[in-house]
Amino acid sequence: MAPLTAPKQRCFYEVLEVPRDADEDAIKKAYRKQALLWHPDKNAHRAEEAAERFKEIQNAYEILSDKHERAWYDDHRDQILRSGERHQAGGGGGFEGGTGKPAEDEELFSFFTSSCYSGYGDGPKGFYGVYASVFAKLAKQEQEAWERRDAANADGDDDLSGGGGSSSSAPTFPGFGTSLSDTATVNAFYSHWLNFTTCRNFAWADLYNPAAAPNRQVRRRMEEENAKARRAARKEWIDTVRELVGFVRKRDKRVARAQAEEAARRAAREAEDQERRRAEREARLAKAAEYEDADWIRSSEAPGDGEYSGDEQEEEEMEVHECVVCDKVFRSEKQLRNHERSKKHTEALAALRAMMEEEEAALGGLGGGDGDDGDAIMYGSGATARV
Repeated sequence: MAPLTAPKQRCFYEVLEVPRDADEDAIKKAYRKQALLWHPDKNAHRAEEAAERFKEIQNAYEILSDKHERAWYDDHRDQILRSGERHQAGGGGGFEGGTGKPAEDEELFSFFTSSCYSGYGDGPKGFYGVYASVFAKLAKQEQEAWERRDAANADGDDDLSGGGGSSSSAPTFPGFGTSLSDTATVNAFYSHWLNFTTCRNFAWADLYNPAAAPNRQVRRRMEEENAKARRAARKEWIDTVRELVGFVRKRDKRVARAQAEEAARRAAREAEDQERRRAEREARLAKAAEYEDADWIRSSEAPGDGEYSGDEQEEEEMEVHECVVCDKVFRSEKQLRNHERSKKHTEALAALRAMMEEEEAALGGLGGGDGDDGDAIMYGSGATARV
């Protein structure tokens, strides 16, 4: 497998001309100063150089201004700056004859920068062309590692795997796609690669050659140390690949476009929900207003307005009870009976009786008759009775 290649880069702190312990404000001020100094519009006499330096300055600031990316850069600064140079495992401290760390593993660090691509095209130097090639080579590397391990398992080789595990089928990796890839393709790629794992055994990380052990105990200890080194190398490789995936995703225009489209759809759904809730609220208010009108109509038809039909008027008249003595009308017989027992009604009735008796006495004197006791009249409920 041919090594991955990318331009060698300068230290980001050197690009911005700040110390490695510079705080956020110092980095921001240095960026503004360098960006103003190397802006292409101010360097027409050296346009090509200014464009490259300006891009380098922007990339340095983009990484150092992000806390996570700056921390990762600080932890791997030497490896990033050394990318392009073949690194021997353990700095030459491995056993004699060791293969050393693969060159492509070191070269991967050179793709943690925007200087490795030019623009967002699909060509060999464009963003999508460069990273499509990177991830295609990584996928091929994993496929070859799986085939070697599968062959070794078939031969009964008990080689140290460094925690790689086993698989019954060859791994598959979604392709990076192009600038025109749809959202489903982009999501499938990042979903898989952000959970990247590896089939490689990392035998290059071995610190000792077990074949040179003088006895079984020493050999077992060598194998334990080698297994530990392989696990560490495996973890570091997985973390590096996943970090690269995150680095690329943050700068992928397709992801930004998909996020913008999703935000627009979400805003449209929220607008529709607000409109639906507004319509429902207006419908409830309209319905409530109708109920108020109905109450008003019913109150306008209540008794007391004199607008009765013939049958209703006759029924009301039959229910009226009158006291002729007091000249009062009552709605029920019970009210009339209560009135007749009242002191006021009794006094009025007694006065009426006395007046009638005086009138009859006067009439009797005029007629000269004395055999008839006359008529005594009692009034009540609109009727008369002889006493």
